[in-house]
Amino acid sequence: MVSLIRYASGYVQFCAEGGFPERFLNLCKINGISLWNIKNDGVKVEACTSATEFKNIAKPAKNSGMTIKIIKNKGIPFWAKRHRWRCGAVFGVVMSICLIWYMSGFIWEIEIVEEDGVKINNFTQTLAELGVRPGARKSKIEIIDVQEKLLAAYPELSWVSLNIFGDKAQIEYTPSTPAPEVTDTKTPSNIVAAKSGKITLVEGYGGTNAVKEGAFVAEGSLLISGIKTNADGSEGLTRARGKVFARTENKITAEKSEKEKVLMTLQTEKRYGVDLFGLNIPLGFKPEGEIYSCTGISLKSKSTVLPVGVTREEGVSLNKIQIEYTVEEILLLNLLSCVEEKREFYSEADISSVKFAENKGENSSILTMSIICVENIALEKPVFVEEN
Repeated sequence: MVSLIRYASGYVQFCAEGGFPERFLNLCKINGISLWNIKNDGVKVEACTSATEFKNIAKPAKNSGMTIKIIKNKGIPFWAKRHRWRCGAVFGVVMSICLIWYMSGFIWEIEIVEEDGVKINNFTQTLAELGVRPGARKSKIEIIDVQEKLLAAYPELSWVSLNIFGDKAQIEYTPSTPAPEVTDTKTPSNIVAAKSGKITLVEGYGGTNAVKEGAFVAEGSLLISGIKTNADGSEGLTRARGKVFARTENKITAEKSEKEKVLMTLQTEKRYGVDLFGLNIPLGFKPEGEIYSCTGISLKSKSTVLPVGVTREEGVSLNKIQIEYTVEEILLLNLLSCVEEKREFYSEADISSVKFAENKGENSSILTMSIICVENIALEKPVFVEEN
């Protein structure tokens, strides 16, 4: 620490010879001149003293008959004096150090750690609204407050952690585990038919089967009764459970106009910009259009994302124009509409045949799709008992 202070204030290494070394050293001590690293061989003296005290060393040297020779000047003041013509470089170094120190107080990278690949919609946007974004001052971020607000905004999360490492903010979250569905085993119920059809298979797990394979049932017919016979011959109510498969016929209808107005892209314009420390500097005029998309490319080092990048803003001009479909296009569009409507439902059914019928409407085409399949038509219906 002493060496650092001496270097910062500047010191002189000198040699004194030609007189009385002991008298020279005593006079320096009497005059309050501190010396260190003293080497005295009886003929000459080598030592170091501060730059300020070296100015007063001439009197002790004269009274002791010694001649002073400077060996070397050391320290920041002498270095600055030798390089005073480079003051611009010194100023630049000082400003660079100050800029690095100042910029280290900001967040320049956001890392979201997703557990099991579970992604949360608009999570980055919510973080930005809470102040956690590139270019945000670290001292302005209340970590506990941000974590509590994230949990309140996303009930599907059970745990959120925000950590700041250097210029990077890392957010980790754990999705909550949904509570297991509680099965009601106490409320009596019947199994009725959700659709009309021909029974192909009855799998009853609770209650009494009311139909057999090969029977035709109408919608709402009783399939499995919630009335059970006890061992003593008495009857009671229970919850009917089971699956009943039947061959059913279903119809789906879709209608499409032969002419309609649709949005078409007329032109696309792009504008680039420079993202510098969270500040976006556009290069050009804002593109015209109703729909905008903005993408950014940031510079990266091996371990971090640098706060410098390039952005591209794209504008698309749209306009409604009238188009006329061909017969084949209308058929395909109607077919697509029918398939999308019931795709999820019929993915679990055993489809045996599909028939199409096309009819002409007023300036439109109507497609009716008949589907014959085997599906589970069991529908549980609670039994309400009036209490006397």
